[in-house]
This record gives sequence, C-alpha cells and structure tokens, in this order.
Amino acid sequence: MVRHLGVSQADVEKNLGEEYGGYIIYSKLRELYMRYLDRATRLADPEDLGDEEELQRVMTACVKCYLLYLVGCLLFGDKSNKHIELVYLKTMEDGYAGVHNYSWGGMTMAYLYHSLAEACFLGDRTLGGSVTLLTVRNCHI
Repeated sequence: MVRHLGVSQADVEKNLGEEYGGYIIYSKLRELYMRYLDRATRLADPEDLGDEEELQRVMTACVKCYLLYLVGCLLFGDKSNKHIELVYLKTMEDGYAGVHNYSWGGMTMAYLYHSLAEACFLGDRTLGGSVTLLTVRNCHI
C-alpha cells in the first residue's frame, strides 16, 4: 500500500487490517481517494502551475484508489461489505500493464461460485461476490 497508493508506513500500520493478507476499509479508501482528488485538482489549476511529476503521481494514486473501490464493490465484494483485500493492488503494478494479465471474468465467476457455496450453509444469511453478475447469468440461462 505504501508503494501503490503513496500512503505513509505509519498510516498503513494504523489503518490496515491484517486478516487475509491485508485489507482496507471502504471509508478509509474513500477518504484517501478524496484527498488525492482534491490534491490533484489543486495541482492541475492552470493559474498555479505546480510540479508535473507530482501531479502524475497523485493522479495515478487517485485512479488506483477508484479502481480498487470498483473491484471491491462490483467484482469481489465480501459478506461484510466493509472492506477490500489489498491483493488486487498487485494487478495495478507497472502502470496498469498487469491488469491485462488476469482473467477477470474467470476470477469473478470463481469468487461468485465460492461465495454461493458458502451461502448454502445453514444459518448463513449473506452473499458475497458479484450479485449483479449472478442476476445477469440467470437471465441468460
């Protein structure tokens, strides 16, 4: 998270959950996104020409926060719907070139089927995964 989102090590230790290899709560991710968006807006102001390299770094971090949020909400949502695992940040390495190396459809379907299998247990009342994909899949069967 330090490398991908530009967060300080102290913030990581304070805000990062360590279950399942690390996760971030959606509210913290949104806060981080808004901070980067505000900073990018100020740096891009034509009247106040700032450091172009800093602007690119901030914009990249802002986009990564947004994409991580989308991946967490739309594709790999968990039952709690409160946090996203940070493992998906690895797909955004090397300027998003890593995104093309993954089978997102296959991963999403596998995650959904795993979530459906877990939801079948007696007493379980929640479902993780892409419920939208489940709805679309059932419409085309």
